[in-house]
Amino acid sequence: MPRDEHFEHVLPPVLEQLDETKILSQIPKIKLKPCYFDELNLGDKSSLHLKVSRKVILLYAMLSNDYNPIHVNLEYGKSTFFKNNIAHGILVLSFCSGVVGSHLVGEGVALMGFKDARFKNAVKIDDQITVSAEIVKKYSLEMGKKERYFADIKILVTLDESQAVATEGTSTIMVFNKTRP
Repeated sequence: MPRDEHFEHVLPPVLEQLDETKILSQIPKIKLKPCYFDELNLGDKSSLHLKVSRKVILLYAMLSNDYNPIHVNLEYGKSTFFKNNIAHGILVLSFCSGVVGSHLVGEGVALMGFKDARFKNAVKIDDQITVSAEIVKKYSLEMGKKERYFADIKILVTLDESQAVATEGTSTIMVFNKTRP
């Protein structure tokens, strides 16, 4: 008989007690330029280097409600093939969103989705990774009575120590045409 379980997600008290004003004060004040289809160039690239700490993995577990022991239990992680806890694949993929939206393109972009994302190698606690994004295709589509503008972006996450690919795929963004009304 198939299971049909339903759960309610409640933020853990440690997150619920965070002060929103303090959180906002920690968000970098970056000035994004408006992004227009005409100004995107095939081959435009951006990358980000970061360390995936245990704290980041635990915070993501609390936000996503994914407490699988492969992510959060140190002893369990040591007993696995990976010999350590690993980051959630979607957490690693989320870093790609930041590179695309805050660094590669800019303001006014809507992430439409990830195509063919593949998790090829695990990202473990304290791994240093490089998240890269490159514009590989630009196109427009008629949607209803309007023309919409899109770009496909190749995403790649590599483990700095081994240069192995952790995650790869393509994301699609929708952007404005400069001549929009």
